[in-house]
Amino acid sequence: MSYLIPYIFFVFLSLANNRKFTNLTGILIWIFLVIFIGFRFEVGADWFNYQESVERVYDMSYSDLLLNAYSPGYAFLLKICSKYNWGVYGLNIINAGIFSGGLIYFCKKLKDPLLGLVAAYPYLIIVVSMGYIIQASAIGIILVGLTFYENKNTKAFYLSIVIATMLHNSAFLCVLIPLVDRLRRIKRKSSLVSLSLLSSVFVILYIRYLGDYFASYYNSYFSQEIEAQGGFVKLLIMLMFAINFIILRNNFEFSKQQKNILFSLSILSISLFFFSLTIEATVTTYRLSLYFYSLQLYITSYFPYTRFLNISPLIWKFFFYLYNSLFLTIWVLFAYHAYAWTPYKNILLDRIF
Repeated sequence: MSYLIPYIFFVFLSLANNRKFTNLTGILIWIFLVIFIGFRFEVGADWFNYQESVERVYDMSYSDLLLNAYSPGYAFLLKICSKYNWGVYGLNIINAGIFSGGLIYFCKKLKDPLLGLVAAYPYLIIVVSMGYIIQASAIGIILVGLTFYENKNTKAFYLSIVIATMLHNSAFLCVLIPLVDRLRRIKRKSSLVSLSLLSSVFVILYIRYLGDYFASYYNSYFSQEIEAQGGFVKLLIMLMFAINFIILRNNFEFSKQQKNILFSLSILSISLFFFSLTIEATVTTYRLSLYFYSLQLYITSYFPYTRFLNISPLIWKFFFYLYNSLFLTIWVLFAYHAYAWTPYKNILLDRIF
């Protein structure tokens, strides 16, 4: 119920505002998300591990943290939170602010911003931002970068990748978004060219780096088997959204640059899905696919206005409301590791109420 109430609120807000999204609305939603995510208590599979990390680094120097394979940004946040006794709450609040700010800034640029937030809520907000907090911050930064890339500001997008990579090393994979975009334009059958080249690049990255990195990273948290159980389903959902765009791309009211971005996101999502079938890397591919979650936000926000099958936008919006509510309900009730998210507890709200 604790997770369903905010979702219902977002749905009603989406219906009431009818695509309007003011700066005040964005600020109020940001404050709510920072409180909701940042002040949670013992919620998320890695909550205790992050708490232990903050406590463990107290007597460690910054250079020692880097030698222990912490990314520069993560090491900095741990050191600051430990030095000033902010604890795990400081770490959670900072990352909640970065992630929520990036998500809201990105959604504000969508055709239906609040519908985009509704689509982000069940998984990106509940699971990712409360479970993978450092990667969530990296995703938030990449989302901001995508808005710059929409305006053809490639340098700003690359800068966002650099900043995100300083927090979570895996974020560097996002350089493939503009790379695939360029490869796709080389020749008529460029999508196939991009896909084959991307496959080669990804195999090299996986063998040389990503496999060992993610394996060691997750072994220090919770079992890969637990995450792999749901990872394939998430990859399959990404595949469905990618196919949806490729088939119906001419029905969407995307700008030319947005279509370029969505082609890249679709090709990358399809590639990751097939990699999960050909190599034993479901966890790796699933976690990497989170950087392309913006594909779902784009499609969900724009799809109702395609009037596909001559169905009105309002009906399609209700379809997405229902789909996301079912996703949220099924995950909370049946996901193997959902126990780490339930019951929801919040130290700030508990004191107020």
